[in-house]
Amino acid sequence: MEEKLLNPLDVMQECAQLALLGKGYTKTNPVVGAIVANQSEILSRGWHMAYGGPHAEVNAIDSCPVSTEGLDLYVTLEPCSHSGKTPPCVEKIVKSGIRRVFIGVVDPNPLVAGKGVEYLKNHGVEVYVGYMEDLCASIIEDFVKFITEKKPYYTFKTAQTLDGKIASSTGDSKWISSEASRTYTHYMRAVSDAILVGVNTVIADDPELNVRMVKSDRDPFKIVLDPKGRMPLDRKLVENSADKLIYVTCAESRITEALRNKGADVITLGGDGSLDLNVLSDELVERSILNVMIEGGGTTAGKFFDAGLVDKVNIFIAMMIMGGSVSSVGGNGVENVAQAYKLKEVQSKHFEGDLMISGKITDYKTSVLDLTEKVRGCCACGCGKDK
Repeated sequence: MEEKLLNPLDVMQECAQLALLGKGYTKTNPVVGAIVANQSEILSRGWHMAYGGPHAEVNAIDSCPVSTEGLDLYVTLEPCSHSGKTPPCVEKIVKSGIRRVFIGVVDPNPLVAGKGVEYLKNHGVEVYVGYMEDLCASIIEDFVKFITEKKPYYTFKTAQTLDGKIASSTGDSKWISSEASRTYTHYMRAVSDAILVGVNTVIADDPELNVRMVKSDRDPFKIVLDPKGRMPLDRKLVENSADKLIYVTCAESRITEALRNKGADVITLGGDGSLDLNVLSDELVERSILNVMIEGGGTTAGKFFDAGLVDKVNIFIAMMIMGGSVSSVGGNGVENVAQAYKLKEVQSKHFEGDLMISGKITDYKTSVLDLTEKVRGCCACGCGKDK
């Protein structure tokens, strides 16, 4: 019986699924998945499990049950060629005797950006660049924003009615969305570095902002924006998870002193009663917070939209109408329809009776795809020869 050969595209798709297992654990490093295989069988798998830990390629090679001499390595992102918290992966690949490396996309980090491909080729490894490029670029968009802009990737999430309301006229908001929608929200929390809300949400809802409805061994940071120092100290965020609380305000006060004594991280930005969200973004990046989910409320969401910082939206829409004025997005808004934020790559999901609309506002894939195409050159292996 003739041996069935592996399809590199199928293998790379599985690599991307492996990469996502590291979501929420890698801080300012990208998520990466890798597979070691021969021509017909997958032999081992690996992903970047934790910031500062071994990279995906190393985990896949080290877990291979047989000698890797002459085998193939598939990896979603170009192997690193520089020393950071770990040695260069390209050196490990060469020493392992891997014969061929299939790469999803080229690393946009200027420290790598084609140098990994070049190193491997110069050491006799066959390199094939550009497999499932769109998928492999999509899973690292937060990392690309960090590399190119040194800012966190902001995702706006809300649960609203058909007419865009997040609470009734009396402030009642439990529950607009279904239990299935809330469960998925907890999954999104589990893969985010931090959850961000405004002080009005903390006062009105006393949220915990933790992961409860899905199994997870990590808890995101909880960022509270309170420019005027109004947050009560008896909130669950203070009593139950002060060590995960990042409190952002304009000036020092009795609240900032009390929160620091409880172990909270206090960021004082100064100003005239409003917070500079770009400066806040710099502070979060310094804390290796790369992926932030904005959960509320409408005033806070509006400020991030007004600042042009929102990269993606996940909107859960319940099939009901409430009226009133408590909208999911406030702020100044745009001056005309042409300036409205338009979603790209729109997807939809159903959760019980709710409709979830997901879409991207900013595009961080194109630069990665262009770089990948440049490195690939005229043929799949990037050797620069005509086909």
